[in-house]
Amino acid sequence: MVTPMFEIHLLHSLRHVLLGLALVASAAAQDAGLSAKDLAARMSESIQDGSSAVRLKMDFARPDGTKTVLQIKASSRRTAAATDVIYQILWPKERKGESFLLKKSGGRPATGAVFTPPGTLTSLNASDMNNGVFGSDLAYDDLVDNFYAWGEQKIIGTETVDKIECQILESRGGNGSYRKVISWIDPKRMVPMRVDKYGESGKLVRSIYTTRISKDDTGRTVPSSFRVVRAGNESQTEIEGSNSRHDVTFTDSDFTPEALRTLK
Repeated sequence: MVTPMFEIHLLHSLRHVLLGLALVASAAAQDAGLSAKDLAARMSESIQDGSSAVRLKMDFARPDGTKTVLQIKASSRRTAAATDVIYQILWPKERKGESFLLKKSGGRPATGAVFTPPGTLTSLNASDMNNGVFGSDLAYDDLVDNFYAWGEQKIIGTETVDKIECQILESRGGNGSYRKVISWIDPKRMVPMRVDKYGESGKLVRSIYTTRISKDDTGRTVPSSFRVVRAGNESQTEIEGSNSRHDVTFTDSDFTPEALRTLK
């Protein structure tokens, strides 16, 4: 499994198009037996999966043709009250130890810190949350902002994505990098197949596509691979998760800026 879906639901997690009419939306909600509020609550609950660790492969290509491949360890602690996330590069050797911490709680914008070996620690503020993770197309906010918990949720239609009939959920009311998020959700497996994220201006900022679905170590069905595309950019980032674990225990001290200096 991977970042917000998993990490983000992702992390973390998904495709784009014009959306349906209110009658279609109403029928879709009735067929699935879930209201927009219930659907969002189910998705939010799956993201808040407690403590976990996962290995990630992040592969991104820039518009100039250069490619970067990173092996990453991601550790997180996710509850309804707060989210703590740490990403650490394991490979390649020349970037080993680069890491960042993200913290979000109480409906406030996320904050954090970036560590660059051998000893540079830089703060991350709310204004930095739309910046790319390790220079990729994935943003910091994509890993911690649980838009399924936002105050406004509405089913706006249905659409088939990769031969899967999805409900289209519109989420509004965030206070981070995004003001509106549209998700194409497989209601049977409770997995987002595509997520489109819109900024303050109402323009599309980022799309996240689920490219593989699998079972995690607890037996849950989750997105395990993603493709992230920034609107108006030729670059894209592929993320693949493996070896997910929930039998891990963290303390508050594990999610502090100083902890980044001693990660193993």
